[in-house]
Amino acid sequence: MKKSARLCACLLALALLLGMTALAAEGDDPVLFTFNGTEVHQSEVIRRAAAYGQAQLISSDTAYDEAIEYMIVNQLVPEARAAELGLDQFTDAELAEINAEAADYYEQQLDAYVEGMGANLSDSEKESFREELRAYWNEMGTTIEAAQENHRFNKVKARMLETMNVEISDEEIAQVYEEQVQKDEDFFKDNILAYEYFTEYLQSDVWYVPEGYRGVLQILLYADEALCDAYEDAVSAGEGVEEAAQAIIASKQSAIDAIYARLDAGEDFVSVMLDYTQDPGMDDERIANGYPVHVKSTVWGKEFAAGAFSEEMQQVGDVSQPIASKYGVHILYYLRDVPSGRIAMDERIRESITAYLTNQKRVDILASWADDYEVSYNQDAIDALMATATEATK
Repeated sequence: MKKSARLCACLLALALLLGMTALAAEGDDPVLFTFNGTEVHQSEVIRRAAAYGQAQLISSDTAYDEAIEYMIVNQLVPEARAAELGLDQFTDAELAEINAEAADYYEQQLDAYVEGMGANLSDSEKESFREELRAYWNEMGTTIEAAQENHRFNKVKARMLETMNVEISDEEIAQVYEEQVQKDEDFFKDNILAYEYFTEYLQSDVWYVPEGYRGVLQILLYADEALCDAYEDAVSAGEGVEEAAQAIIASKQSAIDAIYARLDAGEDFVSVMLDYTQDPGMDDERIANGYPVHVKSTVWGKEFAAGAFSEEMQQVGDVSQPIASKYGVHILYYLRDVPSGRIAMDERIRESITAYLTNQKRVDILASWADDYEVSYNQDAIDALMATATEATK
């Protein structure tokens, strides 16, 4: 079957991303180091580095020197120590459950990769791409069996980590909190774009809020797809935008009139909103706090941000005029002003810092255990691999 250009492009991108694994297949597969007498070959280091890099555990998927040290401290030392402590044993039922979990995760990752790289492919092209990807992963050693082995190791490591009792002081928690709050303030104070990227897209835990945010609720009325497409085309062309916007609003005029009639009669905005809004994101947390909107916001769309700071939205309790966008009609409500500055430490933040410090101290213990095992390096082979990787990425 002849592949489409889009499918070929996805496979080419995949080959470029995973191409360094071919290094191990060219000629020999030298031993890069030995751990307690066990040889670890180049192919294994390359495979591990790809996984570590994707998980952002090392600086890149070709930082093989970092991958070797990470592998020793976080893989080989825990495996050896767990075996000594008898923590690597599972019942048949436990193993079956571990393998099933790993297989499910493997398939989910396969699906996510296909959706990410082949979002514009047809269903049949996606299925072809998925099977090609599965075959390629199997060829490179990224198999379900490898995923199951890794999942089993993670269970063993978790058992061992639980045996490491570490103490976390209030002073240590306070120090981490102060350091992180200052970092967040320095980075996000005057950078609304970055703040919204980290908090809304990446769902990162940021402990500082820039000035100027307000909480906004919305009633969203989806409009006809053709009208929304016409609006997007007008915005792109830079002409006819107002006419396209009015067409969207007119298409929802009866609902709009009913909404404002109820609000004018004194009904609570939330009650009216719950009866009309088609916004899937308006859950309990959003209802309580609103969407955090800044005059420079980009994450919600320019029409939404402009409407949230329009002439009608001057104080808490104000309601906007109907606003058109590529989604339909928005009616906004000024719910609150979002407090700016550092977020006070609460139990959630304390637990987060405690987990972080606990993990750091356990990693330090693992690193100290590495001295108990004999490790020798084939530095010439490591240098050659690093040089080849550097040349391949130029």
